[in-house]
Amino acid sequence: MLIDILNRPDEKALVIFQSHDPDELRNIAYQIGMAIFEDRRRSGKIDPVVSFIFDEADEFIPQDAKDSYERSSEVVMHLARRGRKFGLGIGIATQRITYLNTNIMAQPHTYFVSKLPRKSDQERITDAFGISEDMFKQTFKFKKGCWLLVSYDAIGLEAVLLPIYVQNANDAVLEFLRTL
Repeated sequence: MLIDILNRPDEKALVIFQSHDPDELRNIAYQIGMAIFEDRRRSGKIDPVVSFIFDEADEFIPQDAKDSYERSSEVVMHLARRGRKFGLGIGIATQRITYLNTNIMAQPHTYFVSKLPRKSDQERITDAFGISEDMFKQTFKFKKGCWLLVSYDAIGLEAVLLPIYVQNANDAVLEFLRTL
């Protein structure tokens, strides 16, 4: 049923999962992600585009995944590596980059960087993208909604850092829901 909803080409959908049990949430992410991937692989569907957004990503894709973490890491890696050809993508949101599986973090092509309070996380970003410390320090002056966009192909400029402003996500979700 949920896969049918997500595969409807002419309809918009927003599905949010949350749970008091993080193991259950990781297992559900695995089941849904793998089910829609397999459905699209078998049928050759590529539309509509479906994005799986993992907030507090260190709860889904830690470096040394075991138990339910292993299942959620598996589906995120699967979607990150093979999902694009079937219209499936991922979004990863975290302030704790240091804790994330680096194999998965290498897959996305576009990153939005804002203030990171911990030095270890800042160092990961500066190393990964060749961002100078001075450039990264400018992010501490950013107001809410301001980001540094880094992309290998989305903006057509390689290795260029682009400051951007993005609407408040809560407002964007409410606006989207009003259009349904």
